[in-house]
Amino acid sequence: AVLKDGVLQQVGSPRDLYETPQNDFVAGFIGSPAMNLFAADTVEGGVKVGTKDVPVERQALDRATGSRVTIGIRPEDLVVVPDAEGGLQVTVKLVEELGSDGYLYGEATIDGEPTEIVVRVDGRTHPMAGDVVTISPIAGRLHVFDAETGLRLIDKAIA
Repeated sequence: AVLKDGVLQQVGSPRDLYETPQNDFVAGFIGSPAMNLFAADTVEGGVKVGTKDVPVERQALDRATGSRVTIGIRPEDLVVVPDAEGGLQVTVKLVEELGSDGYLYGEATIDGEPTEIVVRVDGRTHPMAGDVVTISPIAGRLHVFDAETGLRLIDKAIA
């Protein structure tokens, strides 16, 4: 069970909470490092992640209370891609090397504001501090929440 200020947010197995958080609070609470959460505009057939249109089911977007949503992407569900593929540009601040895995900690500008982003990367071959990289969500791993209510808009992660 996950509580916020004494109010029950969600009950489920740890896997259920991790895979299908019912709101953005649970999404950011479960997991280490935490899920990346940031605002995104809806576009025809999906949401805008940086320069890339990522598909989202129309019925999910129809449930949104406005033209903006909060998207959630776990660090392991983001990949560094060539700039030409489009995505979100991130300036690398630090890469925490953990052996076979690493965590890239960086900053993207979203709506004119600096936004912290965490991406799991290869522990041996990865970008370095100061690099600017483009990241994109792995298909099937995008979470979408209502920007006003914080409630989940889709039954499972999609992309």
